[in-house]
Amino acid sequence: QDYFHQFLCITEREELIVPILAIGARAILDFPGQLDFSECPVKYSSQKTLLVRNLGNRAAHYQLSTQSPFCVTPAMGTLGIGDSMQVTVGFQPLKTGSHSASLTVHYDTGEDTHTNLHGRAVDVHIRLDRNAVTFGKTYITRSNHATVLIHNLSNITAHFQWKAVDTQEKEDQMKLRLCQQDKDKLSDFLKESRVDTTHREYSALLTHTLQRVRAKVQEDPMLFYDGIFCLEPKEGEIWPSCSAEISVFFKPQEARVYNQAVYCNISGRETRLPLLLIGEGVGPWLHFRFEELNIGEVFIRATHRYEVILFNKGPLEAPFSLLPPITAMGSCFTFLPQKGIVVPDRFQTIHISFCPTILGEFQE
Repeated sequence: QDYFHQFLCITEREELIVPILAIGARAILDFPGQLDFSECPVKYSSQKTLLVRNLGNRAAHYQLSTQSPFCVTPAMGTLGIGDSMQVTVGFQPLKTGSHSASLTVHYDTGEDTHTNLHGRAVDVHIRLDRNAVTFGKTYITRSNHATVLIHNLSNITAHFQWKAVDTQEKEDQMKLRLCQQDKDKLSDFLKESRVDTTHREYSALLTHTLQRVRAKVQEDPMLFYDGIFCLEPKEGEIWPSCSAEISVFFKPQEARVYNQAVYCNISGRETRLPLLLIGEGVGPWLHFRFEELNIGEVFIRATHRYEVILFNKGPLEAPFSLLPPITAMGSCFTFLPQKGIVVPDRFQTIHISFCPTILGEFQE
């Protein structure tokens, strides 16, 4: 506390006022006026440790604060006269470019001091060994495998995560949608339940549950999960001048072409590294011994019988069924069996009966 008083001196001719000022005890933490981080990797936590001493004549009761992308620890505390402590200032930028902020030291006496913080975030040499993985034709329910390498040619330990979207903004939007969906489901459940609660109790229960749901959603790293493509490991660390091997699995469920983009969110790179996954699912491999049956000239209303062999040359069991013909001449044919299953490397004989009721040439 500072003290101020006025000493009044009165003479025969005049009055003199003599101010008396006493400066109270103060704590003085010797923070530098400026702290420069120079160039640092983006999405990576760089730190500087300061040895700070209390040069004042009273104990320092302080609070430290700054702005993103900088941080400081400890945030508050007490330091005795002449004592020293370590203060760690962190710099973790999410965007490349120059960043500045102020580190404020707030004393319990009401004074503040400031340290200017500067840093520049840059991309470092971290990359994927390829931008796309193309799998060969893969039978449905079977699995195919490929490998992707992440090369860390920098001097930092990089942490990576595989994500389904390419930006943090889209990921935040997904979390908001999930929170809203959970809110709607919870609200509908409470309305439909027959629990006897007042409006206040209902609002309190809804608010409390939503807080827990939102906290759980916010903590979710939103890693990539898919029933067709799978990457392992989904997250991890890569030491400096090392590479990480990522196993990519493809397990199609349908006979079609699949395309899926995934993104590697990694320390040292501002934008997420894209990887395109392409694969084609293949179903059972059935075929007839021949593709055309030339019946030739036959008598009308006479029954004729033929056989065709249906082979399964694939590794999967092949269920089959007849698509009933809808044309006039098609209705003159009968096929047996009309459905069944052909196991791998085996065949099924299809018996054909033909009794024409219409004259003329035909092709079915």
